[in-house]
Amino acid sequence: MKILFNAQSDDSEYNADCDYAVLDMTPALWKQVHRRAEVGRHALQADGDLYELCFWGGTADFYSGLLIEACQEAVATAVEGSEEEKSAAAWAWLAQFDDPGYALLPSGVDLEKFQPERTECDQMIVRCTSSRGEPAFEIAWTATAKHTDIQVTTRDLPLSALDTFVRDNSPSTQEMRQGAVGVYQIPEVFEEE
Repeated sequence: MKILFNAQSDDSEYNADCDYAVLDMTPALWKQVHRRAEVGRHALQADGDLYELCFWGGTADFYSGLLIEACQEAVATAVEGSEEEKSAAAWAWLAQFDDPGYALLPSGVDLEKFQPERTECDQMIVRCTSSRGEPAFEIAWTATAKHTDIQVTTRDLPLSALDTFVRDNSPSTQEMRQGAVGVYQIPEVFEEE
């Protein structure tokens, strides 16, 4: 499963064509995300001022704005109807994507047609947020565009949203089951590697 993210730069004038990011959410990466969130949970218990932890590995690929055009085209192509209906579907998809800043990569998008931007110092960020006094975690990915000092970062993805993507879009439609990493339950399809 591939997740598409909006990305932003720490330079208001230039983002080195790292407009969007795609993350290939494999079972191994899903488990790694949850293990790292569990590390965050333990660190937060030790020090309540924890904001974020940064980890090497488990990184996203960053792409230029051409990717979003391909996404809209793939959505429009999947719609049977008039050109007006296809265009409306593409714009509706974009509006739904822009609000949270992440969505599943539409089927029909051929990433092989796009060259990821070259980056270095790629990291996964685990951010701690609070929800009614209970710790909650969001994940983001960051990198430095190659041969620049420009840092690009994806939108934050709440773990609950990630788990919903996995549950609703994996080949198995079974509910999440016990066999957890920490307090998180692993969907059956993601248990086998």
